[in-house]
Amino acid sequence: MPVTTVEPPPGPPADAPRVARHLRRLEALEARHRLRRRTVRAVRGGLGGGGAFLVLVKAKLVGSLAGKLVVAALVGIGFAWPLATFVAVTIAVVIAALFDGGSLDLAGCDCPGPNARRARLRALIAERRTWLAAPDGPAPLIRSSPKLKRA
Repeated sequence: MPVTTVEPPPGPPADAPRVARHLRRLEALEARHRLRRRTVRAVRGGLGGGGAFLVLVKAKLVGSLAGKLVVAALVGIGFAWPLATFVAVTIAVVIAALFDGGSLDLAGCDCPGPNARRARLRALIAERRTWLAAPDGPAPLIRSSPKLKRA
């Protein structure tokens, strides 16, 4: 008698629910990170702007209330988005250096690079989305993937 193999019915593989559950967990982790980042940015900006406003009221450096609010808002934005403040100050220094004839050297800048953990999280999410869209080969591992080893 010939031996026949039975093909499983077409449909999602058995690992699909596990991978989908893990994808939801990773997306929730990324959403919590975004919320935390926004909250910290708002608190940092509010405290910086409020503190600057209180100092300006007490020190009487700016005469009008509108001027005090503008300066406090600028300080608050500086605390909320330090990178935007860094870019604005860099542009101001470049313009001043162009008119002054000074150097534009930024070789000594110790600027932080991209966040490796965030990049790894996004790569894990993309890997799972790709696998769920077209489940070819083995399912992605829960902890790590051969393509995404830690440095």
